This record gives sequence, structure tokens and C-alpha cells, in this order.
Amino acid sequence: MVKSYHIIAVLKKAPTLAVAITILVFQSISYATEPQEKDTTNFLQKNVVFSGDIGSYGELYSISGQAQRRPPSTGRLYFRPSVRLFNAVTLSFDFLLSTEGNSARQDINQFGLNPSWKWISAHIGDFSENYSNFSLNGINIRGAGVNMNPGIFMFSAVGGLTNRAVSGDATNKSFDRYIYGGKIGIGKEYSGYFNLFFLRIKDDPASVGEPEPSITLIAPNGVDIWPIGSIQTMKWTSTSLIGNVRIEISRDGGSTFEILLEEYPNIGLFSWTVVGIETFQAIVRITSISDPTIRDVSDVPFTIAPAGSEAKQGNIFAEFSNPNAVTPQENIVAGTQFSLPLFQKKFLWTAELCGDVYTSNMRASVVDIDTLELPKFVEQIYTPRISTSVDYALQTEMSLNLPAVRAKIGYKYIGPGYNSLGLAYLMNDQQEVNAMLSLKIYKFALNLNGARTNDNLIDQKLFTTSRNRVGFTLNGILTSFWNVGVTTSILSMSNDSDNDTTKVDITNFAIGTNHSFIISQSSILRNINFNYSFQSSDNNSSLRNDISSITHNANFILSFSIIKNLNANASFGLVSSTISDTLKTTTQVYSTSFQHRALKNKLTTSLSFSTSIMSKSSSLRIALSSRYSVTSKDIISLSLSSNNVSSGKKFSEYTASISFSHRF
Repeated sequence: MVKSYHIIAVLKKAPTLAVAITILVFQSISYATEPQEKDTTNFLQKNVVFSGDIGSYGELYSISGQAQRRPPSTGRLYFRPSVRLFNAVTLSFDFLLSTEGNSARQDINQFGLNPSWKWISAHIGDFSENYSNFSLNGINIRGAGVNMNPGIFMFSAVGGLTNRAVSGDATNKSFDRYIYGGKIGIGKEYSGYFNLFFLRIKDDPASVGEPEPSITLIAPNGVDIWPIGSIQTMKWTSTSLIGNVRIEISRDGGSTFEILLEEYPNIGLFSWTVVGIETFQAIVRITSISDPTIRDVSDVPFTIAPAGSEAKQGNIFAEFSNPNAVTPQENIVAGTQFSLPLFQKKFLWTAELCGDVYTSNMRASVVDIDTLELPKFVEQIYTPRISTSVDYALQTEMSLNLPAVRAKIGYKYIGPGYNSLGLAYLMNDQQEVNAMLSLKIYKFALNLNGARTNDNLIDQKLFTTSRNRVGFTLNGILTSFWNVGVTTSILSMSNDSDNDTTKVDITNFAIGTNHSFIISQSSILRNINFNYSFQSSDNNSSLRNDISSITHNANFILSFSIIKNLNANASFGLVSSTISDTLKTTTQVYSTSFQHRALKNKLTTSLSFSTSIMSKSSSLRIALSSRYSVTSKDIISLSLSSNNVSSGKKFSEYTASISFSHRF
């Protein structure tokens, strides 16, 4: 895998300077690569392969009638050389100079060295690695890695930095994040395999300054009612706090306090059997033992009511946690995956199973190992905290591949506590069952597919949301000049909430057809295409008052060959929408385009006009582009466009650009 070295800087001059610099660099490369002596020429040709591309881009932009969307002028210069030495080591670089500058918070400057020899390859610098869908995939690592594939055996190891520290406020910062792990396996991708992998990903909390130690009481925080004899839960959260806490209660609005527990583990909750004198001025206080100045009390007094009274949760909540706050995290992921082809690969079974331990806040209180009844060695590997979760993810699929029949069925489960910091993105707390059937019958192809997804896998949410999808597609050749296709889909989303505010019930139905007629490749009119779609959407959610919408969309396209090397397309589109039988809109879209080739197809020029008309608004877009191949390796492109919109407030937008590229 070839990696790159990115340098982002600011080019101070006008965009035209980018083209000039490109030409100068190109001339320098040409001179440098000219053969100087015969005895070195053969050596270089056999052992050094130099390739890549260089180019520039300049743009002018203006707009009137509204705020400017981008800079009035832009210039970019890029240089991407690649050198392969002795057919073993590949060095690739990527330089980019731009007037647009760089506002990225993470370092996008990259350098990667990727040597390889026979069945061994290595990574030094910046690289990415793919272990599986639930473990490591889609992130950049700055460090080192190795892959070895002797025969049917496989070994891989990675280590390095995946994130760099950036200071900021609670929601706008990041920590240094390190990863190390490995993967071993047997088999090949095409003939079946079995792999095991392990990852450890951990932020460095010290890479960004720690927040001030604090305690925030969550409940009771005011207007609560706790009957005597009932069991109620006190809740709090803490930041950067070490050691136990003291729990106290006041029955006189905070004038005096009695101790409920002198020392209690700082785990964020305590279940208390309510005792004592009835009062409507009760207040709870949580205090740090190590630093008594760190404490918090109920914001508003609550009520301790007579036995048998109805308990009530207060509606005053402390700002105890920001769901968007960035905290140092920690993660261990271990798993396995396999692929099992049978019956000459006509049947294939694949699966992946991963387990994880994930801590969302490494500054949260530590959980006592003895309380969890875990072996002592666990403490040497991982520190469990009150923000730590353990869960798993599973994905499996079985497929049948025959000449006229293809079928597939799959299942996916991602637990609500499953996370991997080695992934660029993951949505947990979801379960999905999906299936697909594809048939080829004479000149027709039929495809059926469907899926059902739901969340709330361990019933920790107030309601469960389900999504269902069913689709049908039929494509075929009716005659030698008529191709036809039909597509249908039904989508629905609903939940089992009894609350009008959160109730969801949405259904969407769509059906469409497309027809393609091949007239003649020797006549002026070459092709006719027509497509139509109907979409109906119903929203029966309680607060939506049964909102429904219906949309019709039709397009008619003609393709012409006017004269030799001059082609044209003309199209007409109509979109009609109705919302709840009251709001109706109609949009007309007209477009025409021309393409001309000249100078033995070295020069290609395109011109297009398109307009959209809807009620009292309209738009007109004109675009002209030209591309000229100076040589087989050198290309110059020019583009001009204008966009004029009249919709209450009129505005006009103009863009002109020129670019040059050279491959070597």
C-alpha cells in the first residue's frame, strides 16, 4: 500500500502563478531525468522507477446579491512523485500548496515509507490498516506496522499514534491517542481463512490539562418526594477526584447535617432506605474525603414524606454532564473472523465476533476489583471505572452463488455498550436481519431484498425503534431496441412509545419505471430515455397530525448526433408534489447540452444550458468547459460557468478556472 506525504501551505500569489511554477518544476524534472552517462542509464532503468504527476489549478469567483460562498481567487499547486527502488521499496510523496490555507485541527501532513520483500511488508510513518469491520478500519496511524504472509500463515502488528492532542474547551479538544495490536491467521482470502486479533487503544489524559476536581449532585436536586421506608437512589458525578466521599443529609434546609456514611466509594450512586423525620426542607450533601472543599448539595430542598406516600422524581436536573464533552477514553478489543467456502465456492459462510472493554472517561472513579469479584490480574491489564462497559458485536452472512440464482441472508448484532476506538465510525445498539434473492430468467433479472433493524437491545431505553425495508427490482430486454426496468421499495420506521411527544410512525412507498429506446446509430436521433417515479409518504406520529405527501417525477431525454463529432442531449423534467392535500408545487426543468471533439479528439468542448422554473422562482445555469491534450501526458482544462437565480431575492454567481496536469 502506497502512502503519502502531505504538506499544506499558503500560496501568496495569484492563481496564475500556480501554472507558471508547474511549468518550471516540469522543466526541472525533464532536465534532471535526461540520461547523462550510458553506464548509469541501464542501472537506473533496471532498479529505479520514477512516476507520478504534477499540476496546478487557478480559479476566479464572484457573486452578487448575496454573501460570498468562497474566496474571489484560488490557486493550487500539487506535486505527487513516486519512486520504486529495486522492485521492493516504494516511496510516495504528495505536496500541495493552496491559497485556501489549512484549518484542520488534526495534522494532515503525512509521510509514509512502505518497504516490501517477498512475503514481508512494513509501514513506517503514516499508514492505515484494516483488521475487520468491528475492530480496526478507516483510521490513520502514525507509527510502524508489519505484515508477514509465509504460505497460508498470516501475522500483522501495528503501533503508533492515531490522534494528536489539541487544546480547547469541553467540546472542542482532543487527546493524544495511542494504539497497538496484532492479528494472526491461517488461510487465504479467496480459499477461506480464520483470524484472531487484539487491539489496545488508549488516550493520554496528561496530553491535555486536567480539569479542576469537582463533584456535582444529580439527585435529589429539588422538588423530589421520598416517602419514609422507600428505597431511593442518590446520584452524583465527579471529575478528577481521588478517594472516597462522605454522604450527609439535612432536614432543615442546610443549617445542620447528619452523616449517613462517613466514607463511601466514589461510584456515583448510593441506594438509601429513607428514614427519619418528615420534612419539606431536606438537602443531600456529597463531600470529598481527600479534599473537603470539594463538595456539592441539592440545588433546591426536597420532601421526605410519610410512609405510603407516592414517590416523585424532581424535575430540576443538575448540569452534571455534557453529552458532547470530550473525555479521555480507553479500549480493548479482541475478536475472531472466518470465511468458509464450500461446494467449489458456490456456498460461502463468513462471520466476525468481537468483544470489547470500553471506558468513556478515564477520569471517572475507579471501581474496586473485589466488588466486581474479578481476578486480581485484571487490574494489571485494565482499570475498570464507573464509566466502563463490556459488550460484544457479531456479524454473520451465508450466501449461495449459482449461475442463475444468487441468495444471501445475514444477521448483525452490535451491543449498546460496544465501542472500538480503532474505527472511524460505528453505530451501536442495533440488530439487523437482512436477505437478498437475485434471479436471471431469460432476458430478465429479478432482485428481491429486505431488512429489519431495531435498537434497545437490552431494554435500557424507554421505547424501541424499528426500521423495515423491502425492495423489488426487475430489469429486462423486451426487444432489440427496448430496455425496461421497474423498481419498488417500502420503507417504514416506528416505535412502541406511549408518549405523544416521542411517538414515531412513518411509512414511505416508492415505485418507478425507466425505458430506454435505441433508435439508430446512423440517424440524427440516437436514443430516447423516459423514466417516471411515484412516491407516497405518511407520517402518523402523534404530533404530526397525519402529515402525508405525494410526489410525481417524470423525465424525458433525447440524444442526437447532429454532425460528425458533434453530439447533443435535450431533456425535460416535471416534478409535482402535494403535502396533506393543501400545499401543491410544480417544478419544470429544461436542459440542453452539446459536446464537440476536434483535432483528432485531442480537444473536447462542452456547452450546457439548464433552467428550473417553480412558481415565482427560476434559475438559469450556463457552463462551458474545454479540455486539450497537448501530449499524451499533458492536459490543459478551462471552465466557465454562471448561475442566475430569481427567487424573491435575486443573485448571480460566476466561476472561471484553468488547470494543467502532467504525468511522468
